Amino acid sequence: MIAKNLDQAYTNFEPTRALPGVSEFYVQRPKNPLVVMKRALLREGLHSPKFLFSGHRGSGKSSELSKLMAYSEIQAKYFVVHYSVRDVLDPAGLAYTDLLLSIGAQIFIEATDVRKLSLKEGLLKELEKWIGALDFQESAEDKVGSEIGVDLKILQAKLKTGYTSRIDIRKTIEARLPQFISITNLIIAEVENKTGKKVLVAIDDLDKPDLEVAKKIFCESQASLTLPNCTIIYTIPIALHYSAEAGQVIPTFTRSYVLPNITITKHEDFSPDDEGRAVMKEFVEKRMSLELIEGNMDDGALGYAITISGGVFREMARIMGMAADNAIARGGEKIEKEDVEEAESEIRNEFRRMLKSEDYDSLKEIHKIRELKGSETCAHLLHNLSIMEYRNKENWCDVHPAIIPLIEEDDR
Repeated sequence: MIAKNLDQAYTNFEPTRALPGVSEFYVQRPKNPLVVMKRALLREGLHSPKFLFSGHRGSGKSSELSKLMAYSEIQAKYFVVHYSVRDVLDPAGLAYTDLLLSIGAQIFIEATDVRKLSLKEGLLKELEKWIGALDFQESAEDKVGSEIGVDLKILQAKLKTGYTSRIDIRKTIEARLPQFISITNLIIAEVENKTGKKVLVAIDDLDKPDLEVAKKIFCESQASLTLPNCTIIYTIPIALHYSAEAGQVIPTFTRSYVLPNITITKHEDFSPDDEGRAVMKEFVEKRMSLELIEGNMDDGALGYAITISGGVFREMARIMGMAADNAIARGGEKIEKEDVEEAESEIRNEFRRMLKSEDYDSLKEIHKIRELKGSETCAHLLHNLSIMEYRNKENWCDVHPAIIPLIEEDDR
């Protein structure tokens, strides 16, 4: 529902909200790479392709992936298993074995608990035997409910929260991983036989771990991630594309897609990009009546908020939510430019605390030439959103608009 007051607006701009497949808040972006990914998923002849999907944090990956999975053509062709890694595992301490376990577990749980499919007795016994050999239950309470799906959920929970025990569990899983992959592939084949559909697994929020965690998973164990015999979409940090290891990771997978930020400034002359700015305006208009914000797109509060967002949807949501709260705090009935400026200042202070002294020289150079250099420094700054990437005919970048005063005032 479109907000008619600032309190409602604050709620509608909750920045961590991922939109469901069908949402009144959804905004169609120009040149969406998900259109190309959809075509690839519907194309016949590809055998269990594995795709990488990346973009800046807050660029709308979760919402776009959710919408892609909801298309009727995708639902007709695939048995879709779509989940966030944050719901079943600990992203901060993620290992490749955890990820592979979650794929097999979530396919099984979706098939038996959600869709109520009956799998072969022999297959169930093999999986039960594999789980039993891990000996991960610590108390009688853990054994409440003997269903295999319950045991798989308990196992994932221990990997998510049991810091002291998960090291031992991982060692046991790694030693028995070939058997689990084999069982997973038997489950996939059984599900496909029962439903007449191919299995498609889409794993969201794999871009949330620290960059080093992501590198360890995708750079050291990328071959293992291709072993499940089904179509998989892995989300990855955009910074991985610009790390030194990218050359060994990306070719392992069928194709890699990047969801670009909305271009609000033209690369040629850095004048306003009217098409991109209109998309960001629509993002606001679908959540809040424009009567609640002062001014126009050129010099008013809305235009300034769009500029500061850098074309990143989550940054736009953060700015608008903070500005709404600022307006409420001062007793205002609409957002004014000073409320946006206060939000900008708060975001700039976040970067001031986060940036290292050596980052400033890199940011100055990048802001000057507006090019990505593919270095480790560039990857680190992409990961924390200090640098924003854009795509026209060629890739280019700039620093987060809120940072510009920081690098201009730096006199080193």
